[in-house]
Amino acid sequence: MSGRGHETAVEAARGRRRLGRRGLLAAGGRALLIVAMLGCVPFFTLARVHLPRGGMLFDFRGGLYNAGTAIIRGHSPYQPAFLAHQAAIMRAGGVAQGETFRNAFSIPVYPAPANLAVIPFSLLPFWLAGTLFTLLSIAAMMTGIALLGVRDWRRIALPLLCWPCIYGLYLGALGPLLVLGAGVAWRWRASLSPPAIAVAALVVTKIFPWPLAIWLLITRRFATFALAVAIGVVATLAAWAATGFDDRFVQYPQMLSNLSFIQEGRAVSLVAVLLAMGLSGGAASAVALGTTGALLDFAWRVARRPDGDRQAFGLAIIAALTSTPIVWDHYMVLLFVPIALASPRLSAIWFLPLSTPVILGLWIALFHIPAANTLGSAVLWLVLEAVVAVKLCRTPRVAAAAASERPISGPLKPRTRSPARALERVPR
Repeated sequence: MSGRGHETAVEAARGRRRLGRRGLLAAGGRALLIVAMLGCVPFFTLARVHLPRGGMLFDFRGGLYNAGTAIIRGHSPYQPAFLAHQAAIMRAGGVAQGETFRNAFSIPVYPAPANLAVIPFSLLPFWLAGTLFTLLSIAAMMTGIALLGVRDWRRIALPLLCWPCIYGLYLGALGPLLVLGAGVAWRWRASLSPPAIAVAALVVTKIFPWPLAIWLLITRRFATFALAVAIGVVATLAAWAATGFDDRFVQYPQMLSNLSFIQEGRAVSLVAVLLAMGLSGGAASAVALGTTGALLDFAWRVARRPDGDRQAFGLAIIAALTSTPIVWDHYMVLLFVPIALASPRLSAIWFLPLSTPVILGLWIALFHIPAANTLGSAVLWLVLEAVVAVKLCRTPRVAAAAASERPISGPLKPRTRSPARALERVPR
């Protein structure tokens, strides 16, 4: 055999070995990602036909797109009188709109900065705005997981296949963008501005991720915490000034309180479970805040360990999901943040969020609970949060050896090879 033919045979043999060992896994991961993305199309189609209420991008249209449209027309996006009236109906013993899934509503309730940020979408036709927002959400979910140090295509594809992500994409929720913000805060945690901007953006958009600001404190990132607070205050005041300081600015906290009172009973939060157990609203909220405080206290303790920053950050995410009385299934895409930090490689814990429909179906079948009852779903998600927290805290002390997981604190420098290493590669 000629020299050229021998080299070709060797290269072919090497290609077969790569395909047999890792090539199939890599190809399978890419195929899984493609299936996950294309699978959304028939799901959205079926959901649009069978879901009786709302329709595709229900939350995006009511909570964001309509808010931007109102601001463009010079009106306030908020409806505090409507929420006050529905809360009064509930207190009088009636059934308020939004109290059940059958009469759900979606109106603008996001803070003013989020309403201003969505104005570019509101300038477009709704079908185009919804399409762009969905594509942005998919890209944000993938990028957020990658920023947590994930390079395996299988782990990037799995979140797109889980019920919280698919449900959030259908409704047009902000969950994937929250994952992106968490990924930015973690990836550039050694810097000053990027984590401060990310944490401030998360808090002024959804409020409930405020434990991430406490994470900055317990990890002694005092300058970053101060900058995040300053950015959040300036952004909030500027957004309210742009939309108009009127009576709704003063009424906004009460409006959120009324919203929580109306919807907390059908959420999948710790508060919802405690309400179902017979506790009053005040007592349930106090227990939830106490549990959040305990999680943050434990995060402060583990932050002192080697590699404890990883565990503290994951616990802060779980504390955020614990603190708020309103948690929907699509919020649980945030569980992939501590999962990614707890499991450097693909493991069973990555499949837990995918198993929720099966487990919930067994719960309904065994205990004869109506599918519309959210208690089983709430208990299930609380159990999964506890499992992820335990896995996170029991994770071996992983040295941040992988360059993809190291915090970035400055501009990237090109890698240079020493003369000695270069000489080693010179063929003799």
